[in-house]
Amino acid sequence: MVFYLIYGADTEESNRALAALLNVILDRKDDPIVKVHVLNTVQKGFKPGDKSTIMDVKAEADSGELIDVEMQRYVLPFLKVIPAAETSLTGTAETPERTAKGASRAYPERSLFYGARLVNSSLASGEDYDKMKKSIVISFIDGVIFPQVQCLHTEFLMQEKQAHFTLTDKLSIHFLELGKIDGKKDPADMTPLERLCAYIRFASDETREDYVNKLLETGEEAVNMSEYVFKKLTEDDIAREMLERQIKAEHDHATWLKYAKEDGLIQGRDEGYDAAMIEIAQKMKRAGKPLEEIKAFTGLEAETIEKL
Repeated sequence: MVFYLIYGADTEESNRALAALLNVILDRKDDPIVKVHVLNTVQKGFKPGDKSTIMDVKAEADSGELIDVEMQRYVLPFLKVIPAAETSLTGTAETPERTAKGASRAYPERSLFYGARLVNSSLASGEDYDKMKKSIVISFIDGVIFPQVQCLHTEFLMQEKQAHFTLTDKLSIHFLELGKIDGKKDPADMTPLERLCAYIRFASDETREDYVNKLLETGEEAVNMSEYVFKKLTEDDIAREMLERQIKAEHDHATWLKYAKEDGLIQGRDEGYDAAMIEIAQKMKRAGKPLEEIKAFTGLEAETIEKL
């Protein structure tokens, strides 16, 4: 929610913060993005519960590139993410099982689908193919989905299998795994991308305020611009109310996740995952949770939940 409000408001300050974020991720030192136009502006009437698992910002850069930036927080029915709090990157690329347990399930394919939709929208009817705009999908993951590599930023392109030359640069897909951020590392020793990701991970965590201040002291442009917008948000009564609702929703989510773990429902998701979600939905129904909240948490259809 905080991510979406900071980068998706389409105000002058928010757009500057978004441009700075994109320049760091895409390493655009030589040809920086100067202006962006958000295509799906966040509305003040937006309720966190309406889309609690995914917040995406669709934008067009002054260079014509189409960009979709997404923050993935909770575990979806088709995605196994190793939560940031449970990540231990002590292994190697050759022994990923010692690094972390689990792997992505269908999220890469989902990212490809959204990238393909961007590509499809980049060319108007009747236009020549050489008019096609570049499409970029960027996903921030609050955890780890590629435990086999240590780097927090991965970029995927369409390349020839053996010679590795690029077929086209009109689509690129980026993943930033916040679970790989070392929260004990001195911000002064971090790369600009590490500092930005550390800020995004810890900005709304009151227990890490001192660490966030150290990140701000580095003078990193993208971090400071993001902080400026974040501070303005906390001074806005409506935005503050929305953030408080999101915090409550996250506490509720954490509580149900705890119950599920205690009952052994979240172990072995590849086998019996649907059954686990059904049992969680039953518990939530008995506790009087609203249908929309149960749908958002479990991914089950309303009809299925009503029959439980």
